[in-house]
Amino acid sequence: MLTLPALICLLCVGCSEQKMADPNESVEITGTVTLDGKPLPSAEVTFVPADGDPLVGPALTITDNKGSYSMSVNAPRDYKITVDRMTNGGPNPALKEYQGEETSLKAGVSKENTSFDFDLTSAK
Repeated sequence: MLTLPALICLLCVGCSEQKMADPNESVEITGTVTLDGKPLPSAEVTFVPADGDPLVGPALTITDNKGSYSMSVNAPRDYKITVDRMTNGGPNPALKEYQGEETSLKAGVSKENTSFDFDLTSAK
């Protein structure tokens, strides 16, 4: 026989079941990152779900020497994008507007909308 606390736990587990993102929903995206009009090589580009959904999670890639990137995101949706390029072992101050939660970069990823270029300007 189940005790009342055990029964409540069972009910809570059943009600809060979450599903991981469906792999069939993933979207291949591409783009280019420039800083002050020049390609930004070796930059870390991260697409983070704007709604914070941990089951979709972020996607990260590094730009090539022409500032180009390609990656797969787990689901079509709105994303916040962070861009950084480490300097002297730490975040690049020229990119502070595009780092962390306060990034100004956004992208609406869908099966039809898969290319995102980011023309960044150095922080003053």
